[in-house]
Parts: sequence; structure tokens; C-alpha cells
Amino acid sequence: MRPFPTLGCSGRTLWPVTRTPPRSEGTLLRALVRERRLTVQEALDLLERRAEQMNERSYALSDRQFRRWLSGDVTSLEGVRPANTRVAEAEFGWPIGALLDRDQRTHDGLFPPLEPEADREPLRTSEFISWVAAHSALSYEAAYKAVSEGADKLISTSPATRSVRDHVHSQLGRDQIAGMVADYYGEPAAFYRARVGERVVRLSILTNSDWVDLGIRLGGDAESCPPAGRADATIRLNDLQAQAALERLAVVEVTGTVVVNSVLYSLSEIQTGDGRLVAQFGRTEFAVYALTNDLLETELREAAQDEGSGRTTPLRDAWLPTLSAGTAFGERVCVGGPICLVAIADGEQYQLLVQERSSRVLNVTGALAVIPKAFHQPMMDAYSETRISTTIERELEEELLGRTDLEQRSADSMRRAAPLHPLRSSAPMKWLRAHPDSWRIECTAFGVNMVTGTYEFSCLVVIDDPGWWMSYGHLLEANWEADRLHRYSSLDTDGVAHLIDDPRWSNEGLFALIEGLHRLGELGPSLVRAPVIERIS
Repeated sequence: MRPFPTLGCSGRTLWPVTRTPPRSEGTLLRALVRERRLTVQEALDLLERRAEQMNERSYALSDRQFRRWLSGDVTSLEGVRPANTRVAEAEFGWPIGALLDRDQRTHDGLFPPLEPEADREPLRTSEFISWVAAHSALSYEAAYKAVSEGADKLISTSPATRSVRDHVHSQLGRDQIAGMVADYYGEPAAFYRARVGERVVRLSILTNSDWVDLGIRLGGDAESCPPAGRADATIRLNDLQAQAALERLAVVEVTGTVVVNSVLYSLSEIQTGDGRLVAQFGRTEFAVYALTNDLLETELREAAQDEGSGRTTPLRDAWLPTLSAGTAFGERVCVGGPICLVAIADGEQYQLLVQERSSRVLNVTGALAVIPKAFHQPMMDAYSETRISTTIERELEEELLGRTDLEQRSADSMRRAAPLHPLRSSAPMKWLRAHPDSWRIECTAFGVNMVTGTYEFSCLVVIDDPGWWMSYGHLLEANWEADRLHRYSSLDTDGVAHLIDDPRWSNEGLFALIEGLHRLGELGPSLVRAPVIERIS
């Protein structure tokens, strides 16, 4: 049998085919997918599970790229992630060159030809494209075409070019971003600052004396969040804003970024004082944030990259021009959520958990963050699931306790009427609910992250009973949103100090860590030896 030829000019020599493959129109990969009677989504799910088994953390095969593989519309392996090829080879048992070969004879009728359009589906961001068309002067057809062409262009971009761009963006750390934000608004004293040991930490979090040192226990009478109505905000994208949104969608199409146009809670009012938290929310959709304010960080990084070129920030000028705009909750769509430091008693110390964010999440990709970190949103009942504590309990199970059905990424999970029913809880959560005096959720502080205008509830989850760690600590595992989980002892002063100094922290994540450590030291002083934390007003 002839050896499979090298694809393009990547310089990679591919293995020869050594056994007879199934034959079909299109690539060998397409024939193998048909042989297993798999849909495109089922095949992608298989590959994702295989990647998890192989611990291939950089695996990210998009629906669009996979369809190019199936059709044979690939002439070079240049730009293909090595992890993607390793996973495909492991799952289907053939070298990648053979899988992508389309020079095969039609199989003897075992696999009937597909109808020309039978295996074609819309771009996976089609719902978001529709949102752009509805909120701009573009037609759906024009917007769809722009995303499709943008994705093709990105796919054809050389790995070296992409690597240089990603490297430059990654060099802009949290401290630099906080400095740029403070410079833009011209009021550095309005932003959160704290002295941790000998170092001063400054963040992009807009806060005030009424929003820090809260210690408000959530889940009881001290937390009041009335049922949510609709968030009223008229959004109309100009040409530049629409173009930025479509460019974001093109990036999503060619990466493994997970986007779902879920309902989110938009903050309209907040009051703190006398040990109580009162917050009013309206309902909006994820597209409103993802295609407007979430573009502000990218714009900021690109402006920093082109410093001296006179590059401006028109998106920020339009959507978040002043500090007062940041706190005008009732006049704009303002989404966000809780960011939680989890502290679990283990003998004479607390175990503290920190995550490294995955490349597949939409925001703070690759950054350090506390866990869980979530958008405040309902799962089933958008009217009544408004309590911050409801989101935190759900995210604890989803992000740390393995409740995959709470992620709502499969059809089965979305067909359940009561996924938050107590009887569906994981064993660790059932124990916590049965022992309410053994743990607590507190809101330690509140602020607005002026990088993207999101509201941030800094929270602390404390489990005081050491028996919980002994019984369930082995079950703690981060979900797909994290690439790695770190654990620190509350008695490790130097380790915690170095953790706080790490430049990879997201602004809101470090906000929650510092505020959480400060409060933890008040609740269990004998179990905490963190650096001395002093807020700077």
C-alpha cells in the first residue's frame, strides 16, 4: 500500500497506512465517523472525553475545524494544534495524515452517500450573530458572512503570528491593567488598594468604604434579593462596535471557547449596611455582555500594545466613559457575579483553593482566580433564583464537586425540571445542608471591575468541621473551566505572600482573595497566618 503523502510544507513526515481503512467519499476520518454512526457533535464529544483521559490540556478542536477535517479541506498541518492531532490519532487509530487523506475510492455501498447539505450546520455562534444583526444596521446574512470569513482568515494565520500576538497580550499583567484603568478615569484613589505585608496592591475594582469589610452571612434573612424583572436597556451598535463583536465571534469559532447565550442577572440596585445585603436584579442575556463590555479588555490590551501610535479606545468611550457610568446600575446592563475564596478546616489549618483558568473560558483566560467564580444567573427559574447564595451553592457543586449536570451543556441536563432539588445534590453538599452550623457563606466586599464594568461580590465559603475534609476532600476536583487547581495552607505565610504577588491574578480574583483572607483571620485567628492586610483608603 502506498505511503500517505506529507501534507503541505509543514515538514512533518506522516506514517504509512498499514491496514485497510473503510472507504468513503471524503476523508478517512469521515468514513470512520460514519462507520460508528456518529453525528458531528457526538464525535466531538468523544474526542473531548479522550482528551480528558489523555490529560491533553491544550486540546481545543472547534466544530468548524473538525468539519474541515471531515471534508478534506485541509492541505497542510501548519497551524493545527499538536494536542488535537494526538487526540484524534488515539481515538480513531490512524495517523493524522491518513485520517485527513481524501484520495480514497468510494466504499462498496456500506455507507450511503449523504445528501449534499445533510451534515452541514450553522456556525455555532449563529445565535450571537443574530443578536448582532438585530442590534446593528447589518443584515443576518452580512453578519454571518463576516464571521465565516473572519474564522477562515484566523485558521489560515500562521502559528508564529498567533503566538507572537498571544505572547504580547499576555505580557500585560494585572498591575499594568489596573494602572491603565486608573489613568483612563483619572481618579486612582477611587480604586481598591491594600497593603499586604510590605507591598501595596492596586486593583481595577471601584469600591468605597460602604462596600468593604462587610461580613454579611448569605443564605438567610440578611440576604434580600427580590424576584427579577426584565433589564431595560436599549443597545444599538454602530459600525465599529458591530465589527468588534463579529471579530470576537470569529475567534470563538476557531477556538474551543465555550459560549452559551444564557440568561444573566443584571444589577439595578444594591444596598449594604447593618449586616444586610439588599440587591435588585433584572434579566438579560449573555450576548449583551459578551458582545459589548466584554470587548473592553481586548481593546485595552491592544491599545497598550500599540502605545505611542495614538490608538484610541472608542468602545470604552461609548460604553464605560466615566466612574459614575460604572455605578449607574439602573441605567445600563451590568452583569457579574460572586467570586469565592473557599477555606476548608483540616486539623489546625484551613485548606485554601485557587484555580488557573482554562483557555476554553471566555474571560480571564489563563489567569489565577479563586474558585468558584461565576456569573450570577438562574438555572431554571429566572424569576426567583436571584439570591447570590443560590449561585454560589450551585457553582460549588459544578466547579468543585463534579456535578456535570449543572453545567447544562448536554440535552439531558437541560430537560430536568428541578436540577437544584435537594435530593439531586452531591453527597458533600447533602452533608453541608444537613449541618448548617458547620459552614457559612459570607459576602466580604462588593465592587465594580472597571476593566469590563462587571459587578463583583467578593465572598468567602468557610467549612469549619474538619470531618468534612476527611470525608470529602478527595472528591474535590475542578471542572473544565480550570486547567489546574492549587491548594495552600492558611498557616503558610510565605506561600500565601508569594501567591498574592503572582502577576497572573485577575483583578477580581485577587480582590476576593485579599478580602477573604482578611475576614478569615477574624473568624479563625488561630488557624490563619496570612501576611498582615491593611486597606488603603
